[in-house]
Amino acid sequence: MGYGYYVTGRTTSGIRGAITLLMGCCLLFWPGFTAGLIVKLIAGFLLTIGFITLFTAIMAASKSNSPLPVIVIINVVVYLVFGLLVFLFPNFFLGLIAFLFGAVLLVAGISQIIGLYQGSRYSYISGGMYIIPVAITVCGIALFFSPRASTEMLTMIFGSAIALYGVSELVAVWKLRKRADI
Repeated sequence: MGYGYYVTGRTTSGIRGAITLLMGCCLLFWPGFTAGLIVKLIAGFLLTIGFITLFTAIMAASKSNSPLPVIVIINVVVYLVFGLLVFLFPNFFLGLIAFLFGAVLLVAGISQIIGLYQGSRYSYISGGMYIIPVAITVCGIALFFSPRASTEMLTMIFGSAIALYGVSELVAVWKLRKRADI
């Protein structure tokens, strides 16, 4: 059995599908809780990496009887401070992420509208072509100016997409269950 078996096997695909379906449903039905939990997990990851980096650097420095390199100290401080800030202020970072997504969508939507308008000088562009760029712009405005409320909606949309992926993975496993090589 090669590596591909473990990635695409029925058991692996079934487990992956079930986990993503569960995760997607949690994000969909409890967006505030799960988004906050994800931010805290990211904070925990940053803190853990900071402590592991510090520990391994101290061990290496003690074996070589040399001081800790300045770059390692800076790296550890950044991990630990940023991890602590994210852990202490998860809602701020959730809002910041939504704010940044909003800015990106706003710029992207307006750019598409301008591009379509300029393109309409050279060839016919139907009004229907403006629907998606306008929708992107409206979503960008909502995220940009109301990041707190939009974070939950964004989390729910992401959760829905993850849940759909989980369902499609489980359906694929079920439909392919009779194949001997999977």
